[in-house]
Amino acid sequence: MTTRRYVLTLLAMLLPVLAINAKEPDKKESDMPSFTWGARIGFAASGTYVTNALIDGHKLTDYTQDTQVGNFIALQFKLNSKRFLFQSGVGLGYNNSSFYIDKNSWNPEATSKSDIPCSYSMVSLMVPLQIGCNIVNQSPYCMSIFTGPRLRYIPNKYFTSSIGNTTPYEFTEKPVDLLVGWTAGLSVQIGRTFLDFEYEATVNNISKSLIETSGATPQPDYKLERRMGIISFSYGLMF
Repeated sequence: MTTRRYVLTLLAMLLPVLAINAKEPDKKESDMPSFTWGARIGFAASGTYVTNALIDGHKLTDYTQDTQVGNFIALQFKLNSKRFLFQSGVGLGYNNSSFYIDKNSWNPEATSKSDIPCSYSMVSLMVPLQIGCNIVNQSPYCMSIFTGPRLRYIPNKYFTSSIGNTTPYEFTEKPVDLLVGWTAGLSVQIGRTFLDFEYEATVNNISKSLIETSGATPQPDYKLERRMGIISFSYGLMF
């Protein structure tokens, strides 16, 4: 199922719920409570951006990516004022992505491509630290925009990667301990239900180290640095 179908299917399921929660506001409209908390679930489409790929000193410049869909769950809290907000919480996310690097792309005289297929998946513990501005803030309706960092802790045992077409060499990776991303998004709340749309761009390299494990000689000089771009959509409920 494509990312578009995921989003359209989830929207179709949630529209009746939103309609039920959109009760007529009281005559005396009020701002949202100063403190709210809730839970949300969602989908996250992850893409990979290669920033530095080297083979024996040769820089590889041609790559393609295959965006794949993961998911996440999170608890969050929000501090509200008339105009501004701060939100944070803790979540658990699964992200995966694959991409292909042409190892002949460093050579202008090459007449064919030779792709290195790469893929990875990870489970991370997420903590966002976001500030925002309320565009609409009259209960039961609220619309806000927000931005800020998200911190991801990636346990080594929940990170897997595969790098092919490097015979006779074989590689394993260790993830960076703390992956930092910058987020920007839009939140729409009606009654107790809310929808969040968000984009996140990681600012540091996903991989801490690339280790050759076959023992073949001579030892190659490989480098693969990359970042993630994540588009997410989630549905939540305030308690």
